[in-house]
Amino acid sequence: MKKLLSLLAITSLLFASCSSDGPQGPPGPPGADGVNIVGQAFEVEVDFIAPDYSIFAEFPSNVEVLDSDVVLVYWLEAVDDGTDVWSLIPQTIYFSDGEFQYNYNHTDFDVNIYLQGNIDLGTLGTRYTQDQIFKIVVLPVDYASNSGIDLSNYENLKANFDIQELDIQEVNIH
Repeated sequence: MKKLLSLLAITSLLFASCSSDGPQGPPGPPGADGVNIVGQAFEVEVDFIAPDYSIFAEFPSNVEVLDSDVVLVYWLEAVDDGTDVWSLIPQTIYFSDGEFQYNYNHTDFDVNIYLQGNIDLGTLGTRYTQDQIFKIVVLPVDYASNSGIDLSNYENLKANFDIQELDIQEVNIH
């Protein structure tokens, strides 16, 4: 019996010391740094009409909005030497007799962009009420709140969240 146990111990030792692994191969290609978060965006051109001065833009079917997502709206405030100037709303416009503001709220299905102020909105004229262009951007809340990115700067946001202008869908508002 001692011989059998000794033989079994030696055999076990031999199998344990043998390895079917060959030499280590070269390392694989490096993975991407961090998390690859892709922002989603679409664009609307709207007219604000009395009495509500409010529009509803439904999210396109290819834009998924979760309860926890951050929805940001940017107003095309001006074009300076061919460069679009985007401002994060709410955005307040001041006049000598008062002020008004572009503002918004949203659900998981749509965005309500509206005007509010302490002046008669009917006196604003077409500069502020007709053919207004907005970009609506949807970002995951965890990354948007912890990224350290200045979300008020649309160009910076676009670069950091891999938003391509060619991919931004223009949505018609009825």
